[in-house]
Amino acid sequence: MKSNKYFSVLLLITLVFLINILCSFINWDIDLTTDKKHSLSEETHAIINTLDDRLFIKVYLEGDLPAKLKKLQNATENLLRGFKAILDSNIDFEFINPNESNNDEEKLALFRQLVALKLAPTDIDMSKMGRQVNQIIFPGAIIYYKDKQVAVNFLKQTLGETPASNINTSIENLEFEFVSSIQHLLKEKLDKIAFLDGNGELNEQQVFDITESVLEDNFNLSYYYDVDRFNIKEFTVDSATMQPNLSRQLARLNVYKVIIIAKPTIPFNNLDKLLIDQYVMQGGKVLWLMDGVNASIDSLQNKFGAFIATKNDLNIDDQLLKYGVRINANLIEDLRSTKIPIITGHSNNKPLQSFFDWPYFPLLVSDNQHSITKGLDGVKCSFVSSIDTIKNNISKTILLHSSKQSRLNLAPTKISLGILENPPPVESYNKEYEPIAILLEGEFESVFKNRLVQKTNQIQLKEKSIPTKMIVVSDGDLISNDVNSSGTIFPLGYDKNIKYTYPGNKHFLINVVQHLCDDISLSHLKTKELSLRLLDNEKVQKNKFLIQLINIIFPIIVLLLLSFYFIQNKKRKYA
Repeated sequence: MKSNKYFSVLLLITLVFLINILCSFINWDIDLTTDKKHSLSEETHAIINTLDDRLFIKVYLEGDLPAKLKKLQNATENLLRGFKAILDSNIDFEFINPNESNNDEEKLALFRQLVALKLAPTDIDMSKMGRQVNQIIFPGAIIYYKDKQVAVNFLKQTLGETPASNINTSIENLEFEFVSSIQHLLKEKLDKIAFLDGNGELNEQQVFDITESVLEDNFNLSYYYDVDRFNIKEFTVDSATMQPNLSRQLARLNVYKVIIIAKPTIPFNNLDKLLIDQYVMQGGKVLWLMDGVNASIDSLQNKFGAFIATKNDLNIDDQLLKYGVRINANLIEDLRSTKIPIITGHSNNKPLQSFFDWPYFPLLVSDNQHSITKGLDGVKCSFVSSIDTIKNNISKTILLHSSKQSRLNLAPTKISLGILENPPPVESYNKEYEPIAILLEGEFESVFKNRLVQKTNQIQLKEKSIPTKMIVVSDGDLISNDVNSSGTIFPLGYDKNIKYTYPGNKHFLINVVQHLCDDISLSHLKTKELSLRLLDNEKVQKNKFLIQLINIIFPIIVLLLLSFYFIQNKKRKYA
């Protein structure tokens, strides 16, 4: 009898042991969130599955670390295990403690090597053997693939944020940081793109953040592409005719997969238009960022607090019309907008400021499920116009639009701060979802078809393009970062009034260029955990009693029923 008892206990222990071993081979992670925040994205699966050689990752976040960094370390390990689950045969990783050596010279040599590999060191204060010590760590990784390598610095350290907040942000961005780096390694050669010059476009400082990144991270165009500036008016001269060599200029332009026309202020001449048109006809992609109206917030800095906004005549309307859109000479006023500061009084001879919603600065929140705009949040605009679509054989997708409470102000029009003192009635905001950014796809017809007679046959005029695409945005400032008088450059989408950076501007533009270049877009991974889910106030009020009943009464009822069950069970057992 006793032996049977021992045998049963031994059998139970063995069974539990075997179940534990079996469970270790099964992934029990279940993502119950609606937007699959905690699952690896389809794009991640696609990129990992394209690996045709061994990819090795060395993570330098190991050792005696504070609890918050341990949390980041665990999240990193879980992510890399997720990568291995996709393609185990081609992925390996290891965690290394850069402080493991007791030899100071060896340790310093390793530190120098890691810095040379572009890993960013940081120092932390921690308790060790009852005393506070300072330790240098390298919260990052080196990814090796074939004969290439890239550094991933995944610890975010935003000024003004708490260490806990920075750790959480770092965890939220882990998938993007690693997958974008792997995508970067997979590219044999970077595609060339260019900002167009010659017609008063934004200068290098004004597009620095989208090009190089103020935060010195990898979220910029130069990380993904070979970015250039191309002056469309600077020609090589044909030695035989001593005339500008058009064919040579077009050949130089065709090198670029995408050209970006960022807020031109000087009208295009026919030669400029011809070169851009023929670039499109040969399959080139264009990102147009054009203002429909001349307007600037600085123009309000006068004693009247007003100015006249006029049509921005760039001599490009006929070309865009032929392609399928028209940027209107109007301004959108939107009740969903950002704020501007206004001096409302003085105290001890110091001005007092209050913030007011400025309807000419719409704040766009995308509800579009297109890969460019899916999950996009907070796109900051200024003095934006509506876009009309023209019926032709081109496919058109509206990417960004105003809110359902907006209205149109035709140019020329007076822009005045008086609108804040005497706001128009809400009922006048009766225009819904006015287009602001549109994707055009198809075979475009040349604006010079049946119009151009060449004096020389320098270029062979194409009247219809091969399948290609372009994106038209009616706000040139959407791509512009602020630069103050001392030359300090602020992040794209930064609002100096509230000291907040709207993330949507940069995400949208990176997505746009990646889409035009036919790349897999990963930008939305950066906002995977950042979107706030707000309660629907209307539903809350409507179901207030039911919500209170479920949250207060239901737990009490469950408790009473369980108590009754245990009491009755006890009575039956000992009766």
